[in-house]
Amino acid sequence: MGKELATICMHSAKDFKKLGKAISKLAKKQGLIAITNRVSLFIEGKPCRRWWFADKKNGILISVEYGLIDREAMNFLSNEILE
Repeated sequence: MGKELATICMHSAKDFKKLGKAISKLAKKQGLIAITNRVSLFIEGKPCRRWWFADKKNGILISVEYGLIDREAMNFLSNEILE
């Protein structure tokens, strides 16, 4: 177990905003509507958001009902598997 686990949420406000824009852009490119809660959650003492994604054409929710936090949302959009 020499590999450290990455933190779930962003460390700085600048990174937090940057990731939010990246998630929204990536979702738009894929024909999805990115929906986020406006309240920032605090997990591990750092801000996180919940994201949901809906199909742009018919508005049907395609992500999990409880929402994905920032890192999970990015992995969902880029089809990466969580470590």
